[in-house]
Amino acid sequence: MNPRLEGKCLSMPVVTSGLTHGLSIFADMFCDAGDVLLLPDMMWGNYRMIFATRRGAELRHYPFFSPEGELNITAFREALFALKDRPKALVLLNFPHNPTGYTPCPGEASALVEALVDAAEVGANIVACVDDAYTGLFYEEDIFNESLFSLLAGAHPRIASIKIDGPTKEDYVWGFRVGFITFSLAESEGREEVYGVLEKKVGGLIRGTISKSSMPAQSLLVHAMKTAGYREEKDEKFVLLKDRYDEVKTVLSGYDYADAFRAYPFNSGYFMCLRLLRTDAELLRRHLLDEYGVGVIAMGDRDIRIAFSCIEKEQIKDLFDILYTGVKDLDKNFEKTGRK
Repeated sequence: MNPRLEGKCLSMPVVTSGLTHGLSIFADMFCDAGDVLLLPDMMWGNYRMIFATRRGAELRHYPFFSPEGELNITAFREALFALKDRPKALVLLNFPHNPTGYTPCPGEASALVEALVDAAEVGANIVACVDDAYTGLFYEEDIFNESLFSLLAGAHPRIASIKIDGPTKEDYVWGFRVGFITFSLAESEGREEVYGVLEKKVGGLIRGTISKSSMPAQSLLVHAMKTAGYREEKDEKFVLLKDRYDEVKTVLSGYDYADAFRAYPFNSGYFMCLRLLRTDAELLRRHLLDEYGVGVIAMGDRDIRIAFSCIEKEQIKDLFDILYTGVKDLDKNFEKTGRK
């Protein structure tokens, strides 16, 4: 899965009670009130609860996409360098990205890591967390098909890298509540001892909160992985998701919705996002639910997230037709009343 990690020195992965629990442990260990956590403007909403509400961090955002619709490496670099004089800079990277379903190409992945290393070179002390919830769900050939952690691990003495992952999406075991947290530091004297301390601190946090992670879930997962046909069954689920992804691409390229919404770039994961050209996202969300029984997630004023992972392939065209009809419904209402 991550051949670039071959030969790199990492801590022992510690089992957590799900990936979200791993993020919470990362927050408890490294995030103090008033710290700045760098995130894209399009993000999973639970980050706000984990880092801002629970730990008092300031979430500082940069535009995820440029006006040209490309991953905004320049904005990321500028936001990162603005933190170089702080005691530490916390960075969270999530690919395939929730909510957009975007994974960088190899050049973009290298540019992201280069920005982190360059910031470290000018004095930034960086704690970089890689949220790998959807790693492995890559649907195109020209994208970076490993965890970004494989490039970050040991990249610079001023960069501590943390990988948080789990089998929930990778192995399609929703509800098992199993995750892992792994640390990487640059080569230095005493690194192994530091890993031991970090592992014990994670263990202490687990013991002092949930006592221990689920042994039945771990045992079932290990048993499944050792069972004949495991890889074939996993591949079947991947093909199912890729078929749905391909159908979304086909529908969006073959039908004209351009006067109502446009798709943000996407190539992986569970989700994709639409930019509404004139319609309020929350009003559309409510209208679709009330009138058509269709559920989407509203993000800000103009963006909505669609989970194509949970839509049958045969229903995808209908979904986008309903979205388009919903926009037109609100247009007509505005024409009649002057309000949406």
